[in-house]
Amino acid sequence: MAIRAARASDALHVAAFVDMAGHGIDLDEWVAHSGSVDQSVFAAARRFVIKDPTWNYHYSKACVLEVDGEIAGGLIGSLVVNGSPTFDLAREYIKPLLVLESRLLGFWSILGVAVYPEFRGRGLTRLLLDHARILGRQAGATGLSLVVEDTNEAAVTAYRRYGFQETERLSWISYRGRTGPKFWLMLTLSLAHEVPHK
Repeated sequence: MAIRAARASDALHVAAFVDMAGHGIDLDEWVAHSGSVDQSVFAAARRFVIKDPTWNYHYSKACVLEVDGEIAGGLIGSLVVNGSPTFDLAREYIKPLLVLESRLLGFWSILGVAVYPEFRGRGLTRLLLDHARILGRQAGATGLSLVVEDTNEAAVTAYRRYGFQETERLSWISYRGRTGPKFWLMLTLSLAHEVPHK
């Protein structure tokens, strides 16, 4: 097993991990930019992951985990340096998520962590979280943060077992007819007493 920085050639995997971690919340944006220009939602997703290095989900902010040479999972995140989210044309339902993801200055925000179904049950999510911890320490972060839906009980339980604690919640807004969650939960883990990894 190995974790490495994502490359442009990994863009579709990065897009898949964004989609898996966000339960399709970015899909509308990709669909809106497909059609006559890209001819494909996949092409639009790939373009989003490649084109703008300032975008939170750009491949340069991602790592992929390989098992026997095959990409099995991924991690997207970065240090929060500006506490004001850029809403631009963001849809209303995504705004609470953006607020929480950008709330804690100096924290390394895990924007997405995902493992393909056929690789689950092997402890790979924990390896990705360990890697996020290393990246956070290298960046001088005071902690890690992530946002998850309140109904994603398996993920919430796993993150709590890892050491994350809930610090804030904002209302979850339905999108594309999807219902169920009531809140976005922000979970944090302090790195204040950890020695920076060299």
